[in-house]
Amino acid sequence: MGILGRLLLFLYVLVVIVALVAVGGVCLNFIPTQVWQNELPFIIRSQETLAVIVIMLIASFCLLSVVFSSKKSAKILNPSDLELQKDETGEVKITIEALAGVVERAALTVIGVRQVSASVYKQDGKVPLKIELDIVLSQNYTAQKVGEQVNKAVNEALMATAQISGVPVEVKVTEVTHAIIEREKRVV
Repeated sequence: MGILGRLLLFLYVLVVIVALVAVGGVCLNFIPTQVWQNELPFIIRSQETLAVIVIMLIASFCLLSVVFSSKKSAKILNPSDLELQKDETGEVKITIEALAGVVERAALTVIGVRQVSASVYKQDGKVPLKIELDIVLSQNYTAQKVGEQVNKAVNEALMATAQISGVPVEVKVTEVTHAIIEREKRVV
């Protein structure tokens, strides 16, 4: 259901709620009988009432057409799942977050890389992924050489972990530093 369908459904539900509250008020005598009986002939003869009925009828048909549309919706998966294998025995998936962790650890193994922030994007086509890396480069290291080594390390890690090869890796140096960057200490 698109944005217009959702907006239409929202307005439709609001009108139905208002009508139900009014009918509930009449049934529970919150609205005195004399008041609604006096107003009812005016409401029925009003052109606005006819317009509201026509709009509600059109909205009902639009929403009904959405319900019975023959357009097959794609199988809704977790958008961060990447399908690695699917056969008669089952399927194997890996999350984009897990791949980002693999990519970051692989990039940190390259000498000259101090910090890494990976963004992994799922895409259609031959290569199912696109990777963007923001790295903090140590001083006295060439960005081109470190970038090539990072690209190689990342592709090797992806091949070893997920059997995915030839993934385009965009390396962007966001900072060059000579300071020691403290990483979180791991407790083993």
